[in-house]
Amino acid sequence: MIDEIRRQKGHLVGLYSEGELVASLDCDLAAESRLQPGKDYPVPLLRALLEESQRRRAKAKALYLLEYRDYSRRDLEKRLRNDFDEESARETVDFLAEIGAVDDLRYAEAAIRHLAGHKCYGRRRILQELAMKGVDRDTAEAALDAYGLDEQAMILALLEKKFAKDLDTPKGIQRTIASLTRYGYAYGDIKDALRSYTDSFEDM
Repeated sequence: MIDEIRRQKGHLVGLYSEGELVASLDCDLAAESRLQPGKDYPVPLLRALLEESQRRRAKAKALYLLEYRDYSRRDLEKRLRNDFDEESARETVDFLAEIGAVDDLRYAEAAIRHLAGHKCYGRRRILQELAMKGVDRDTAEAALDAYGLDEQAMILALLEKKFAKDLDTPKGIQRTIASLTRYGYAYGDIKDALRSYTDSFEDM
């Protein structure tokens, strides 16, 4: 027996029986289902309505999140699981991927523009960052190939802007190599760039 239907925070209504909250449903779904206080409803019906409410709310939350920034599929599903059950979160992300609202390749391309263009990370570090966001290796590689990293130019730019003052001593050079390795550059590429940079510096 549903004794009372009470408006709750957000776009929800609460269904109460004997003064106890038994379910919270999406307002529109409750209206569509013509739920009324003072009537008996079978438990399977209420369970089905609760599952549908979860799906609707998860979809609405996902669309709200995507208005502010892009997400990888895994990150969006993880975010939705904070508020909704696993099945609703997964179904929502699958649906959004089908309609193109979530796209790991597009996400990877945008992330690479930031990681390479602003943070000056090398290929290896970028692949690590994308993997942590749930982007699979093939998708990340395809996005990187399309971007066209010039790692030698990026290392030279970092040497000029950030590490020039450290290149006067062997210890400073070792610190620079260690830092550039953390940026995601290969040791051989770092050595080549250092030789190129110090040669050009000596020619000035």
